[in-house]
Amino acid sequence: MFLLLVKQIILGLSIAAPIGPINIEIIRRGMYQGLWASLLVGAGGMSSDLILMFLMYNGLSDFLTLNWIQIILLIFGTLVLTYTGIHGIVHRSETIDDSSESKDDRKKGLINSYLTGISIAAFNPLNILFWLGVYGSILSNSFQNENIIRAFYINSMIFIGIGLWNVTLALSIHYSKIFLKPTSKMMTVISLTASLVLLGFGFHFAYEAISRLKILL
Repeated sequence: MFLLLVKQIILGLSIAAPIGPINIEIIRRGMYQGLWASLLVGAGGMSSDLILMFLMYNGLSDFLTLNWIQIILLIFGTLVLTYTGIHGIVHRSETIDDSSESKDDRKKGLINSYLTGISIAAFNPLNILFWLGVYGSILSNSFQNENIIRAFYINSMIFIGIGLWNVTLALSIHYSKIFLKPTSKMMTVISLTASLVLLGFGFHFAYEAISRLKILL
């Protein structure tokens, strides 16, 4: 039982570790908006993953793989990532000063971070296909062979693994800022690079959406 739980945690780490839009946004937010903002981006992504897993277990996996659904997701993903990337480029030299921020502004910033994480994960077809194609079979098999409550407990360990990765990444970025001044060129370069990568993902999604539309039409 213990080894099975460890296996699921490692599975969660393997899902979260590859560099993608969520990890890039965690890095970008951590550099300029602090630890909590970067953690909430990860929490938003996990929320989308949890909803996706719920949908899979309720028989919507075939629906999520339909071509026109994938195109809609690609279009929304393009909009979210392009907006996030452009916003990061425009505001690359800005940093948040907690002492001058009002409580309402901080709250709005944290909510925005959480919603951004949800949006990036929810409208990323690659994320959906990753769950459905690679890990979906593993999760569904465990639900077929186990008591439903026990199976849910076991599979929840996957999200502990994802959470551990998100916390580790956010803390790494947070403490690396100790060696950098808030207005240093290095931080500006890191923020700009992260924003350009997000923009690149947005352009890639746009290209995929156009390609699929051409096939359908």
